[in-house]
Amino acid sequence: MRLELSTSAVVVHRTTPVMALLAGLTLIQPLSASPTPWAKLHRPLHLPRLAPGTACPISRVDRRIDWTRVRIYGGSGIGHGPVYPGLGSSGGRLSATRDVEYGGAWARGKVFWYIRPKYRGRVLLRGRRLDGSQGLGFNGRRLPARELRIEPFDTVSWEGQPAGSRGIPADVRVRAPGCYGVQIDGTTFSRLVVFIVEIS
Repeated sequence: MRLELSTSAVVVHRTTPVMALLAGLTLIQPLSASPTPWAKLHRPLHLPRLAPGTACPISRVDRRIDWTRVRIYGGSGIGHGPVYPGLGSSGGRLSATRDVEYGGAWARGKVFWYIRPKYRGRVLLRGRRLDGSQGLGFNGRRLPARELRIEPFDTVSWEGQPAGSRGIPADVRVRAPGCYGVQIDGTTFSRLVVFIVEIS
């Protein structure tokens, strides 16, 4: 039973078990899952679709960077930065080989992701084929991961590394040759890099 004071008298309410349950439920606040720091980087993908036979719009080398001094794997990075893929060649082509370690349909090519000193935040990478329906993945074993996450503390060291810069090597995984795009999302930017993948 519940007592309720009114201006005229004391009113007695009889509470049924169902009413008690409903009253209790209104006091329970749902636990809101706190968003991960990656949630705001999961922006919609803005990767274009290319008709078969369309020339691949390969991203160009950023000539504002002295790549001879930076000395990343691949010699130079393509795109507008501040995150650049070094593909192992300056022609916007990534050479991939069939996976003999785990088997399966995926091929892999090594890419070095260079991050300029001016950007200190997280980086999220996702991609797919632009002139076909195949996906693109990163690292993994028999199956790749759908995205690559680079934390602010993730880096390897290399000779000639500019102070404050970061970089990590990663396998880019594909199932077929073609024109591929990777969307690079940071806390203050969203960029697209495009390159051709050849499988040998």
